[in-house]
Amino acid sequence: MGRSSGRSLVVAVMTVLAGLALTGPAQAAILTCGQTITQDTILENDLGPCPNHGVVIGADGITLDLNGHQVSGTSGGRDGAGVYLLNRSGVTVMNGTVSAFDIGVAIDGGSGNTVRGMTARDNIGGLGAIGGDGIAIMSSQSNSIVNNLVHNNGPFSGVGLYSRRDSDHPGVRGVARDNVISGNSITGNIIGRNRSTPTDTDNDGIRVENDAVFNTFENNRVARNGLDGIALFADTADNIVRNNQVEGNGFYRTTARRGSGIIVFTRSTRNVVENNQVVNNADSGIDIRPPLAAFPGATNNRIVNNLAVGNGALPFIPSPVFGPSFDLKDGNPNCDANVWFGNRYRTFNQPCVTTGGQQV
Repeated sequence: MGRSSGRSLVVAVMTVLAGLALTGPAQAAILTCGQTITQDTILENDLGPCPNHGVVIGADGITLDLNGHQVSGTSGGRDGAGVYLLNRSGVTVMNGTVSAFDIGVAIDGGSGNTVRGMTARDNIGGLGAIGGDGIAIMSSQSNSIVNNLVHNNGPFSGVGLYSRRDSDHPGVRGVARDNVISGNSITGNIIGRNRSTPTDTDNDGIRVENDAVFNTFENNRVARNGLDGIALFADTADNIVRNNQVEGNGFYRTTARRGSGIIVFTRSTRNVVENNQVVNNADSGIDIRPPLAAFPGATNNRIVNNLAVGNGALPFIPSPVFGPSFDLKDGNPNCDANVWFGNRYRTFNQPCVTTGGQQV
């Protein structure tokens, strides 16, 4: 089940849409903190520091163009989201910076939204805050997160996908599915749960929590994040991780284990990991996790045509769960039903991961 044992992100976000609503034709506008917009809007001012949400999207099918401006929270935390979409569809958020919130951009329910050309940096949750991600998709589908810069967020992820299993937000349920995360630079997301240091960080570059299915992660640069570069948690299935550059992740965790480049946790199935460059990560390059207690390992996954070299850059931390590091690592006996083919590597933990591959 991986490190979180089915933990879903608890996001007790305010559902009241605060502030004045803009109506009428598309317009350039000077906004105030917490304002709700209901039409196409071009932001004309920097906004903040905001003690709660920065801008709330109050209608479907509209565009918020930040026009190069910054929306910022406060330094104390519990600031909500820089841009918050609750059960919205067909919305575009673009061309600006969100910083110092619990989540930079939060898509909470709904479908078919786009976040592009945004910078999400220094958004830090923890200590009772609602999250801890640069960009978060929660129980939402068919969204596109493209060509964004995501840096120094935490303590959970640069980009996170979460599926609600509980009643922490009335009216929002279901899995994160059919989302596309493409062309993003996701770097240096290292902050730990104490909001100030990376000690014992749980921070992933891309974090795909339980039950997320049919999502695509491609052409992203995922580098120097605190724990794993790309993590598929337990019960994720049918996701595609393709053509990503995953480099130098996992150097900040000081207990339990280091971070790997790409990790697929126990009970995950039918995921595809292909054509990625996975280099110089602290723990393993590509790690397919074994059975844990009564739970099956990650099986029926395809790991093909990846380059994984120079991983295991730090000595592993002795652990009964996480053992020595390798460029290619499958913890299931004889790889079980996982298919490994055509990968290039230097180190490996068992012969089945080397099928059709090349040691370089």
